[in-house]
Amino acid sequence: MDRREFLTWSAGLCAASVAGAMPALGGDADVFQYGLLRLGDSWEERERALIKLSFEVQKRCNIPIEAKHKVLDLSDVATVSSPFFIISGSNTIPEPSVKEARGLRLVLNSGGLLLFDDTSRDGQDDFYKSALALMRKVYPELTGPQVIPRDHAVYQSYYLLKEPRGRLNKKNYLEGWPVGHRTHAFYSHNDLLGAMEADQLGNWRFNMEIGGGFRRELCFRLGINLTYYTLTLNYKKDRAFPPIIERRRRI
Repeated sequence: MDRREFLTWSAGLCAASVAGAMPALGGDADVFQYGLLRLGDSWEERERALIKLSFEVQKRCNIPIEAKHKVLDLSDVATVSSPFFIISGSNTIPEPSVKEARGLRLVLNSGGLLLFDDTSRDGQDDFYKSALALMRKVYPELTGPQVIPRDHAVYQSYYLLKEPRGRLNKKNYLEGWPVGHRTHAFYSHNDLLGAMEADQLGNWRFNMEIGGGFRRELCFRLGINLTYYTLTLNYKKDRAFPPIIERRRRI
């Protein structure tokens, strides 16, 4: 999928959600789907979280979305039509080959998004270090991740959020890799998916480190914002929105 195809596809999904009704779908290419990358030895520890997030996105936003995510190898990222990719885990992930890095760069430059979700406890940085190494292969010209400012579009794309939450409370910020006016990859330090992980009966698998139900709700809101950020490409940073957003933040 090239950039033009992606923008046409995402515009159709956004129009459907704004209109409040799903369009007649013309096949899988019209339906959003999360892609979970099979990297490292802990990639599937939060796999059911994406099923729950998909349900919440459909319920709240009315975006046409697959009920289940797709599990992919890094070499397959250019073959899917809805490029929001997640790398989750607590241990080291392997560096990509030159071909894999080139393919991921192409997808991200075409409008895709990559989320690293760190499930490790404080003092464990193997996952973080290997995420940095992966992104250095994909974007060697970048100096590294930056702290995402609080006025970034990802905190405004659907819900208005003051800071990122997760099951853990390690960092009160996201990191990201901006390229031009758009952030192509985000890093969550706080086990975002762990807050959404439930068993087949709907029981939460993990307790929240701090807080309870509302903090878990804020995690879902961040997941939805990341999804909308992929689809809308900074739409709330247009000139008409900042004054309205500032007033709502003060309420």
